[in-house]
Amino acid sequence: MTGNDIVDLATASAGSNWKRRGFLEKLFTPQEQQYIHTAALPEEMVWKLWSMKESTYKIYTRQYGGRFFAPLKFNCTIVDESNGTVNINNIVYQTTSFLTENYIYSTAKPVAVKDTCISNHCFRIPDLQQINQQEFIYKKLITCYTEMTQVEKTGLLIIKNEAAVPFLYCEKDKSTIPVSITHHGNYAGFTIN
Repeated sequence: MTGNDIVDLATASAGSNWKRRGFLEKLFTPQEQQYIHTAALPEEMVWKLWSMKESTYKIYTRQYGGRFFAPLKFNCTIVDESNGTVNINNIVYQTTSFLTENYIYSTAKPVAVKDTCISNHCFRIPDLQQINQQEFIYKKLITCYTEMTQVEKTGLLIIKNEAAVPFLYCEKDKSTIPVSITHHGNYAGFTIN
């Protein structure tokens, strides 16, 4: 299982003043704040750490249930430019982050679990109304899955459980496949497990 998160850098820059008083202290541990203050590009480090936390939150809540807002419980460690770990409640997740000039995309998986992700995609979404963007993302995910597996598109749906965790649902055999979906600004991504 994997979790993922994407941050559109232009949208984040325009919509958030990460330098305002108290912002970093609310979201980041002292060690993470040190990463930010010593980074060559502090703003990118803010969003990289945030993306690591969010991708881990998605997999953690899928595994253990419950929705909550507690970013300080997710402790990030930077291993190298692309890799890191996030620890919550003594459970460690491995993260991989990709930085482009337009976005930061992170995925997380439990350290102790073999990678079971069968597909991982990032893409730009058209300028559509919010509901149409979601429809666009869902169609892209279903198309990707059908191309990989040769399963017919008919009867494939994205559904969410009572905790709002998404799954790819196949009406034919009533099976569910875990997926993680992320969207921010003009960019989106998904993983299929």
